[in-house]
Parts: sequence; structure tokens; C-alpha cells
Amino acid sequence: MGKLKVMHLITELAPAGAERCVYELATRMDKDLFDVSVVGLRGGGVADALANAGVPVRVLDVKSKLDLRKLGRLAGWLREDRPDVLHTHLYHADLVGRIAAVMGGVRHLVHTVHTAEARFRPWQFAFARLAAKSCDRIIAVSESTREFHAGKTGLPITAYEVILNGVDADSFARDAAKRRELRRQWSVGQDEFLFAYVGRLAEEKGVETLIDAMAVLGSRSGPVNLVMAGDGPGREGVEKFLGREAGSRTRWLGFVDDVRGVLSASDCLVMPSRWEGFGLAAAEAMAASLPVVASNVPGLRDVVADGETGILVPHEDPTSLADAMQRLSEDRQLSEAMGSAGRARVAEKFSISRAVEEHQRLYQSICGR
Repeated sequence: MGKLKVMHLITELAPAGAERCVYELATRMDKDLFDVSVVGLRGGGVADALANAGVPVRVLDVKSKLDLRKLGRLAGWLREDRPDVLHTHLYHADLVGRIAAVMGGVRHLVHTVHTAEARFRPWQFAFARLAAKSCDRIIAVSESTREFHAGKTGLPITAYEVILNGVDADSFARDAAKRRELRRQWSVGQDEFLFAYVGRLAEEKGVETLIDAMAVLGSRSGPVNLVMAGDGPGREGVEKFLGREAGSRTRWLGFVDDVRGVLSASDCLVMPSRWEGFGLAAAEAMAASLPVVASNVPGLRDVVADGETGILVPHEDPTSLADAMQRLSEDRQLSEAMGSAGRARVAEKFSISRAVEEHQRLYQSICGR
């Protein structure tokens, strides 16, 4: 019996959480059992990384919602490649993928729900409800995301299968030399407490709440050390904050490849998200033995064990966020204990090998292998 052919289809391949999950799956699946390829409606840095890792990757370069010629091209690729499974990620890829799968004669379709979308998007949930019958499995990346999505679509909870995202804990182990190097570069004392934010500067990430919390902390004891790694549409607000007194000890790095270095140099990750699906950055920080202060939203509440590996606070509540940040910065023993517990939790629940194995078993099951 030959290898199973799996094609991942995702909306875009710019570096972000869902895209990193596709990269990990595509590069780690057993090459003796699976032929894996990736298609993006739009390109990005992850496409280059996949190609460098030897994974066949193609980009449709969709320019607009009316670019129907690209749908025909995708259907042609499906007829040519004849994948056993088309696995779609994110809404637009799922919408296009369902149509192209019919045109291209694909027998098995899987879709992953990567986020508990809090914006007003009733058409997305209506589509998910109507299209459920054409999908072999709907995967949710966390239990609370499954509950959220089922509540919005009206589908039974049993229509979803939870496969938790995974991280390679060893690749995020603390690097003491990098910590010293970056702190010197950022003019942060080796013994000073340093908070980190790692993620896109976008609406869902709640960066404005972090900025307001930093102002609260500044009014209590003066400016606080913070490093911000990421870019996006919220960049202007961050740049304005850097010019204020409360932001005088904040370093904005823009997009960075070396997330491990940033986490190694830091003492606590802050995730003030308005919504998530899993919170990959939180799991990566926990793998780096950092405590996490995060919003109590779907996904993050599955990753961060409140009071054990970090502190959960109400979303869009700068004062509660500031209180949690202050508590950890003033209690090093608690901070370090939570960091150690976080790394153990990642090893137990969020290993990348477990995530890959569960996907492989799912593909084999729906194809009768």
C-alpha cells in the first residue's frame, strides 16, 4: 500500500500561529507513510521556510475575492496531485478549498478551526454549519475553542475533534549566553525584571490593553522594562507609546526570527489577547520556563493553568493586567516556580510529537488505513 498524500491549504503563509502549525506538520510527518504538500492562497516567509525544508509548496497569489481564475488553478492542482486528504486551515482557505475539492475530485476533506473568532462574523459560522456534511473531520485546536465554535455554528460538540497544538520544547530551552547578550544590547540590567510581548500587532492581540497596563504600572513605580517583538497594523500605537514616559523602558524590535532569544532574555510573557484559539506564543514561553500573564479567553485558558503556570486576567482590563504583572515582578520565587511548572506542562500536554502523531492517525483513519 502506497503513501497517503496530504495537501494542506491555508489562507496565507506569512509568519503567524496557524501558519507555524502547518509548517510543523508538513515538515515532521513520517515521510515513509505520507507525501505532504502545502498550498497558500497568498504567500509569505513560511513558504520559503517550507521550500528550504524540502516540502513542495505552491502559492496561488490570490489578489481579491473575485479572483475566480485561481479557483480553477487550484482545482487543476488537485486533479494533478490527487491528494487523499485536503486539509484546510482558516476561513478563506476552507471556503475556497471546499469548492475546489469538488471540482478536483478530492475524496476526503479535513478542516482545522484555529481561533475563537470574537468579531461579528455570522457568515463564517453559517458557512461552517452548512459545509459540515462535506467534511470528514473538523479539528479544534483546544477544548474551549471547540465549545466556542460549536456554540456559534449550532453544530453538536461531537462534530469536532480536539487536537491540541504542539511545540518543540527543546527548541525553546533557555539560552543563558543569548540572555546576557540581548540584555546588554537592550540596556537592561542582568538582574532587572523584563516583560516580553511576542506576536502580531493586530486587533485580536489586545496590544492597546498592554500599553494601558504599562501606564498603570508607570504611575505606581515608574517605567517598567518591556520588549515587544512583532509588527502589524497596530504599529503606530506602539510607536506613540514609545515616546511617552511610561514607554521609556520599552524596546520595540519589529518582526524577529529569533523568538527563543527574546524569551531567553525575558522573565515573563504577557498576552493581553481579545481572542485566540490556542495561544501558541504562551506555550512557547512556557517551554522556555517563563510564567505567562494572559487574558482569560478561549485557547489561552486551555494553555495557561491559572495560578500554576501563570495568571489569567479579564480581557481588556488594564488594571487587572497591571496587577498580575506587578505581582510576578515583585515575587521572583513565584515567577520562577510558575516558569518551571509551565515547562513541565508543555512536556506533558503540548508536545509537537503528540500533535503530529494525532494528525497522522486521523488521516489514516478517515482513509481506511
